[in-house]
Amino acid sequence: MSTHRIYFPDVLPAVGGRVVLSGEEAQHAHRVKRVEAGEVVALHDGRGGVATAEVAHAAKVRGEWTLELLVRAVEKREGPAPRLTVLAAAPKGDRLEAMVDGLAQVGVQRFSPLVTARTVVEPRQGKLERLTRVAVEALKQSGSAHLMEVGGPVSLAEALRGEGAVVMADASGETWRGPAPARASLLVGPEGGWTAEEVEAAHAAGVRVARFGVLTMRVEVAAVVGAGVMMLGG
Repeated sequence: MSTHRIYFPDVLPAVGGRVVLSGEEAQHAHRVKRVEAGEVVALHDGRGGVATAEVAHAAKVRGEWTLELLVRAVEKREGPAPRLTVLAAAPKGDRLEAMVDGLAQVGVQRFSPLVTARTVVEPRQGKLERLTRVAVEALKQSGSAHLMEVGGPVSLAEALRGEGAVVMADASGETWRGPAPARASLLVGPEGGWTAEEVEAAHAAGVRVARFGVLTMRVEVAAVVGAGVMMLGG
C-alpha cells in the first residue's frame, strides 16, 4: 500500500514533534483513505520538506475529524531540474485545470497564463486560486516535494524577456534537441496559433523556436508534452 501524502504548508516540526491535523485533509485521510492509528503518512510542505509521521490518534472531535501525528523523520529534497517555467495560453473550460495538473506532475516549477494576440481566456483571481488547489492535488498524487507556483497572466512581450533560456513551441521550428538549460521558459500559444508577427518577434528577441511533436496538439497537450521533453533533457 502506498503512503498517504498530506499537503502541510506550515513549518514542519523536528523529529519527535507532534502535528494535529484537522479540516479537509484530516477528513480525506480518514474517510476516503481509511488512515488509522499506527499507519504512516508523509507531510509535504511544498518547499522541499517531507516528513514521515505516524498516526498516533484519529478521532472526530466536535463534529470535525482530527489526526494526531508523531514525526519520525524529516528530509529536505532538491527541486526537479531543469527549473522550468511554462507560459501557455489558457484553453477553455476544464482543459486548463487538466493542463495545470499535468504540468505539476511533470515537475514544472511555475505556470502562468500567457496573453497573446489570439488569446480567448484570461483567468481571473478566483480561477487562479482554483488552479493552485489543482497543483496541490498533483503534488500529493505525484509525490513531489515542491508545489508548482501558479502566477498571474503574462504578456508575450514580458515572456520574451524571461529569465534564462526562452523557447517558443511552434511547428515552424526545428525539432527540439536537448539537453535543456538549467533555467528555462517554455512558451505555448493559443488554439489559433501564433501570429506571424509574434513568431517574428520571438526570432528578433533571440528566442529559440522549436517543435515538440509530429502532429498538431491541443494547447493543454502541447504544454505538457513540451515540458516533459524538456524536463527529461530530450
